[in-house]
Amino acid sequence: MVDACDEWSPLREVVVGTAYGAVFPAEDRRMVEATMPAEHWDAFRPGHAFPPDVVLEADRELQGLAELLERMGCLVRRPRRVPWAGLAGYCAAMPRDALLVMGDRVIEAPMAWRSRRHELLAYWPLVQEWRRTGARWMPSGVDLDVNPVREGPVIEDSWVIGEARPAWDAADFLRLGPRTVVGQLSHVTNRSGVEHLRQRLGPDVAVHLLRPRDRHAMHIDATLCPLRERLALYNPERIDPGDLARTPLADWELVPAPWPDPAPGPPLYMTSAWLNMNLLVVDDRHVVVEAEDVKVQELLASLGFTPLPCPFRHVQALGGSFHCATLDVRRDRHRTGRLSG
Repeated sequence: MVDACDEWSPLREVVVGTAYGAVFPAEDRRMVEATMPAEHWDAFRPGHAFPPDVVLEADRELQGLAELLERMGCLVRRPRRVPWAGLAGYCAAMPRDALLVMGDRVIEAPMAWRSRRHELLAYWPLVQEWRRTGARWMPSGVDLDVNPVREGPVIEDSWVIGEARPAWDAADFLRLGPRTVVGQLSHVTNRSGVEHLRQRLGPDVAVHLLRPRDRHAMHIDATLCPLRERLALYNPERIDPGDLARTPLADWELVPAPWPDPAPGPPLYMTSAWLNMNLLVVDDRHVVVEAEDVKVQELLASLGFTPLPCPFRHVQALGGSFHCATLDVRRDRHRTGRLSG
């Protein structure tokens, strides 16, 4: 059964990614320069694998997360292992990017990166199972071989992708209830992509676009993190709460995330240090957080949550953290309260 329409109801079933075979995505140089840390641009070349020790430790951390969630009473699913180097791919460590679950729908995202056009292979056995148990499967229906990156140089304060085809990553959107989704335009989500998502969701679900102040925007889950209904962390570098006055978040309590400290461990090849606020809410009391992010743990405790520390620095090196590395398939939106464990 598939049923999830917010980011905070008690988690019952979840996909946890795998780092197996992770390689740097070989994308258009303009896309790399628009989204990736400058010191790592040259790593994004065909066939360049992430360091083997980083991949090995990332897989161990993902297994640790899976075991933690199982102890909390969740049914944990894992993707199929795929040899990404042979497909000019990336990895299946970040299932949040490829699929959006809203109610009983499972929607394939027409992702902008062509290196990710085969990613559904990792999740296809799970999709087939969900379909057999009543889920509505919605393939993208978009030619993912088409490169949406604009021709010519990137213009300041504009997105690197144009409208050559609909493009959106599921991680550019957050669910605030059965009728409300918020998201953003970014270097991987264009306007025709937003319209594509609206068509998939139908007239009963409103998609609202926020406007964070992030010229490198790519995924919203290190910018805004709903913790429970009407409470969210926000990135003080990217969001002014006053800018949300005419959005579904207008009457929410918005708490600034702590400024991240320099983190030990492998380089963040694909992200900023604001991954400290990329969290997974398990239920109304428990939130998974990186084991060394003490400031975030202290903030969560002050808000009435029990932090669940979990080592994740090597997964973060691959391009995401707890929200990215999971896909919540089923949440019990009719109940509150802690799960077992």
